[in-house]
Amino acid sequence: MRILSIIGLTMLLTACNTAQPQADPIENQATAQVEQQPFTLKLEAEKEQYKVGEKPIIQAELVYAGEEDEITIAHGGSWLFLETTNITEDYHFGAFMNEPLIYTKLTKGEPLIERYSFSGGTYIEGQGGKPYSDELFERMAKMDFPAGQYEIKAITEFGIEQITGKKYQLEARIVFEVVE
Repeated sequence: MRILSIIGLTMLLTACNTAQPQADPIENQATAQVEQQPFTLKLEAEKEQYKVGEKPIIQAELVYAGEEDEITIAHGGSWLFLETTNITEDYHFGAFMNEPLIYTKLTKGEPLIERYSFSGGTYIEGQGGKPYSDELFERMAKMDFPAGQYEIKAITEFGIEQITGKKYQLEARIVFEVVE
């Protein structure tokens, strides 16, 4: 009887473990677009999969589609933050801004474009993700991404010079893979 109880308990525990939902893998997504009228932020990778040693080609665009022909936005040192996360290894490379307020003119319908280049710094406790080595950081800085799945997050945060107090924040993210 005792053996039957142990076998039954083992089967029950095994069934409980297999019944737990597994985390879904993140799907690769080469294009993302978000709108906060009258602005659209688009982030796009040339493709969803790159080979180790191949530099990812990614660009972000901010488009103004409002009533005025031209508008001036006020932002930090750049109108765009590009953050990189190695999803596979849980390494997060944040983007930092160290410049004063800058003004940029946008013309209706003409995109403001920025090509992706790796940014971030050496690992800082509390920034999220696992610690990474200086060697890995240097490799990433050369746009030589190790095999894995990556998320690029584009974040823009600005105000409109002509309208005090109105703030815009748009965030788009793409996911791509680097394979051997």
